[in-house]
Parts: sequence; C-alpha cells; structure tokens
Amino acid sequence: MREYSDSQLAALEVAQASPEVAPEIPVSSLLKPELVQVPLEARTKRSVLESMIEVAGRTWQVWEPATILKAVQEREKLHSTAFDNGVSIPHPRSPLPDAIGEPLVAFGRTLSGIPCGASNNSLTDCFFLVLCQDARTHLQVIARLARMIQLPDFLPEIRETEDPLRTYEIILNAEKQFGP
Repeated sequence: MREYSDSQLAALEVAQASPEVAPEIPVSSLLKPELVQVPLEARTKRSVLESMIEVAGRTWQVWEPATILKAVQEREKLHSTAFDNGVSIPHPRSPLPDAIGEPLVAFGRTLSGIPCGASNNSLTDCFFLVLCQDARTHLQVIARLARMIQLPDFLPEIRETEDPLRTYEIILNAEKQFGP
C-alpha cells in the first residue's frame, strides 16, 4: 500500500468496508486515549513491538500477547511495515481472532528514530499497531492509516507534541478530514 495514491486507498477502504468499524472513521473507532503512548520508551524494533503490544494490553483485549508478538515479528520478516516518512504500521499478516477480544489500533512515538526497514533506510519514530479479527477490517484500517499519513500536516503535528491526549486529538482530527 506504500505506493497507492489517495484515490486507490479510498477505493480499497470502500471495497473492504467492515461492519466492525464506523465506515467514516475506521481508525478513530478502534483507537482509545489509553492506546496512545507518547513518548514510547523503546530503542529497538523488537522493544517497540513489545511495548506497543503492552500498550494495546491496557484495554484487556489482548488475550495472547506472545502469539501477537510472534505474528507481528513474522510479518516484519516478510516485509517491513515501515514507510519512508518515519511511520510504521506493524500488524500480523493475517488477523488473529483467537488472540484478541476486540479489534484495536494503538499508537506510539519514540523520542528518536529507530531502524525498522524503510526502503530508503530512514529511521522510524511513529508506530500504529493494528490488531483486527477479520481481513476486511484489517485492510480498511490500514488503508485509512496510509491515507492519513499522506496528509501534509499530520506527521509534523504528531511529532511536535509530547502530550498523549493531544496526540490522540490530532489523530481523530486528521481522520475527520476524509468526511463521511
């Protein structure tokens, strides 16, 4: 999805519309304030993944953290989820309905960039963990996130704030730009 245009991502969102999320705000419907960690205290790719799963566990919807970690690491070995703009969207290759209760999105931002396998070798500091129970929701949410990170002001705003609640609001406001 890295090379998809906004219109291609929007078409994917429509094609994969899931009853599990609000269609106009698929990310916001899965992201809660307690799922935002700024700063995320991690210095390696593995510690980021472990920390993000720990953040997701705040909802009590992560039933098998070790299974999720293994699945996300296997997905990363196949092909990194890091974009060239410092964002990564770690997720299992396939949904894990038995490892989570409800679908969720968690966000974390590290204080400095971490090598995560971006194609241009840039460092990554913004992480969106996506955990879903079905493929449609999974694809719809990832497509929306890919659209959001293309917004010109989104990443600079997220990187400017040290406040988790303000970060949460920035994410919600960015998604609202796409309208119903």
